[in-house]
Amino acid sequence: MATLSQTVAKLARLVEKEVTLPASSGTVEAIALPANCLVLSAGVVTTQAIAGSTGYVIDLSVGSADVVSALDIQAAALNAITTEAAVPVGVTANDTLDVVATVTGTATAGKVRVWALVIDMTAPIAATEVDRDQLA
Repeated sequence: MATLSQTVAKLARLVEKEVTLPASSGTVEAIALPANCLVLSAGVVTTQAIAGSTGYVIDLSVGSADVVSALDIQAAALNAITTEAAVPVGVTANDTLDVVATVTGTATAGKVRVWALVIDMTAPIAATEVDRDQLA
């Protein structure tokens, strides 16, 4: 049986940022990540349709580690949510979640809102007495 920790729990949080996609293959920094966190999953929501290119595939990576890879967003509809099976990535020093694009042709438009589910893995905060305990 699991035991409930007596420390203050840290919850996962959803972080997001809209980015303009590059016209040709390349990398765009999307979300700043703090040290000592775990990226559980990530994906994108298309906020401006891709135009001009014949193929647009992205990976969402921390350094050289892909959280999700091969997201084909060339024909993604406006507000389409795109993700794949995620590989959790631990972050030990401040870093960024990057959009790594592989483009066929030249894109003339395209924006996505990048999202990531992140857990803070710093040492837990110990529970302490509160004022109501002192007032009794």
